[in-house]
Amino acid sequence: MRPIIRDLVLFLAAALVGSSATAGVLYVLRSPLRGLPFHDSFAVGDDSQWVAYDGNWNVRDGVMVNESNERGAKLITGSPYWTDYALDADISLNSTGDAGVIARVSDAEPGVDAYSGIYGGLRVRDGALVLGVADHGWSEMAAKPMPNPILPNCWYHIRMELRGCHIGLLAQQQGQSEKVSLNLFVPQCPVKGKIGLRSYDSGGQWKNVRVTMLK
Repeated sequence: MRPIIRDLVLFLAAALVGSSATAGVLYVLRSPLRGLPFHDSFAVGDDSQWVAYDGNWNVRDGVMVNESNERGAKLITGSPYWTDYALDADISLNSTGDAGVIARVSDAEPGVDAYSGIYGGLRVRDGALVLGVADHGWSEMAAKPMPNPILPNCWYHIRMELRGCHIGLLAQQQGQSEKVSLNLFVPQCPVKGKIGLRSYDSGGQWKNVRVTMLK
């Protein structure tokens, strides 16, 4: 084989290997499985994986606390490539607004409803479990009354399940057996994204935040 042809073959072979390696790295980085299962590190006082958009967020005694009553304070973490998953959290509200979790979050910015994603939370005003979609604007999809008034400084468990555009949301007051759930199909829903904590006109507390793949 002539030297120039040999060098060309070796160059093409190296380029092919390099391209395959790059594709492999991108596949891993963009995998919807990367980083799952996820559990917050609030118990050890670590919030380094989270990014705040408004609010006053601090970890205290294993609990993430937002001391601000700002409208639409958000705290975001996770992978932008997560797709179908379950998001669980224990939450407690401080005042008369609402607070909960957001899923499939993208394009987050400071400001009210300044993100794209799906929100599920508890609203004190009408004592309801609320599900809605934000796309730099708010669209409430469903609300259902809780069996008892939503009390400040009382813990509730929230679970959101996302399978395509089928969204399930469940809430239960700590120490109570009755659960309230919402299940609906959300047309043109966000299909992938990070997770977050969100409050609206209320401070709050969050703990045991975890994300798991759905079976």
